[in-house]
Amino acid sequence: MSKNKKIRNIILTIILWVMIWQIVSMRIDNSIFLPSPVETIQSLQNLLLSQQFFYSVFSSLGNIAKGFLLGVLFGSMFAVFASISDFLEIFISFPMRIIKATPVASFTILALFWMDSSKLSILVSFFMVLPILYTNVFTGIKEINPKLLEMTKVFQIRWYYKVCFVYIPSVLPYLFSACSVAIGLAWKSGIAAEVIGITKNSIGNHLYQAKLYLEMPELFAWSFVIISISIASEYIVLCLIHLLEQSIYGIEKKKLKETKEPVLEDSVDDKENTIMFFEQEDNLTRLKECYVTNENEVVNTIVLNDITKSYGEHLVLDKVSLTLSSNQPMALMGTSGVGKTTLFRVILGMETIDAGTIQKEEKLCSVVFQENRLLEQLTVEKNLKIVCRTKKQKEEIDELLHQLGLEKCTKQKVYSLSGGMKRRVAIGRALLFDAPVLLMDEPFQGLDMKTKQKVMRLVKQKMKGKIVLLITHEKEEVCCLDCNIVNLDK
Repeated sequence: MSKNKKIRNIILTIILWVMIWQIVSMRIDNSIFLPSPVETIQSLQNLLLSQQFFYSVFSSLGNIAKGFLLGVLFGSMFAVFASISDFLEIFISFPMRIIKATPVASFTILALFWMDSSKLSILVSFFMVLPILYTNVFTGIKEINPKLLEMTKVFQIRWYYKVCFVYIPSVLPYLFSACSVAIGLAWKSGIAAEVIGITKNSIGNHLYQAKLYLEMPELFAWSFVIISISIASEYIVLCLIHLLEQSIYGIEKKKLKETKEPVLEDSVDDKENTIMFFEQEDNLTRLKECYVTNENEVVNTIVLNDITKSYGEHLVLDKVSLTLSSNQPMALMGTSGVGKTTLFRVILGMETIDAGTIQKEEKLCSVVFQENRLLEQLTVEKNLKIVCRTKKQKEEIDELLHQLGLEKCTKQKVYSLSGGMKRRVAIGRALLFDAPVLLMDEPFQGLDMKTKQKVMRLVKQKMKGKIVLLITHEKEEVCCLDCNIVNLDK
């Protein structure tokens, strides 16, 4: 539906409902029960000409806005605290459930014993907003992708990047929804508190006086004012959240058209070379022996002895022993489900073992995960820049992107890239991090043959002197990277 058509439909709907209101009012013919639209408009005009009107509106608006903002602040803060531990979650959730179940009238009457009625709407709207914000923000925090958190830990991403580009994107949709509901509830509960407390110079007090003296047109006029301010407030708050989102991430209103990566056909020469390579059975053996270690070169190692890992009754790794060294890259192969990724995570320190030992001097690892695990809201350049630890690494970004064939999309948001382009960004991030250990879990999946060969040559160049572990199903990748094979099927 076009924007103009939608506006026309809204205007038509309003006109139809006003007509229905007018017809019903004429049939009843008693303004005490139902004033007509004309009477209501006349009463509204009288209110607008009154100096007391604006004073009352701004007084109620200020108090309810304070209660709403305090509810947003403390609800979000309590949600963060509750996400720290299970005990804090239970401890904080208990009063939140009580607050949520308590009627507005009960809060208002109790509050009249504690404070002056002029501040009553602040407290009541605060308590109505608090549990809504708490519940939604807490849910948003719990829905954060744990794989992204693992990525930030591996690449030692600074805490403020983690907050801005991992936590906030997960929480923002829930915050948006919570504010949409909470601001209307804040107005309803705040005005109700003013009515019960008979707060001076407030909208609630005017409503009470109109009801007391049976001034129904004025009552309808004030109700129209409340509804209008509530809708306007909701619109303003949601626009501010949207502007915050844009300012942090630069997300466009219109989604960019997905960039199509050109499909590169394998040339006849590429295909023939690949076939000829694997027809020579002794090539793999020859490549295993191609690394010659300099006598003066320091060799780093990771030694795994009798590693055993089970998930419940399912035994995944059964006394696996493996030595990784910086003078010989290693490739893990085997059928799906044999435990390759589990062993990968054990080496990375993200999985505990049931038995066995790990001797690992180097704790800093660079990783190409099986999934891309990129920060979709950021540009390609920014995804690489946040893992840089030195000025020299930042200066290498342009050259690395050129080598990966991504120089034309440096400033492009990652979410608009094709699958193959995202994969190359993930590989580039791992190469740029420049840790002494490089772990790659099926790194070249999704790349066409020509791009794959180009990227593999770059990886081979960058991995010299590092402890390298590759997980793959492709012998071509093993041969190109000169890896020794460990087959977990045996």
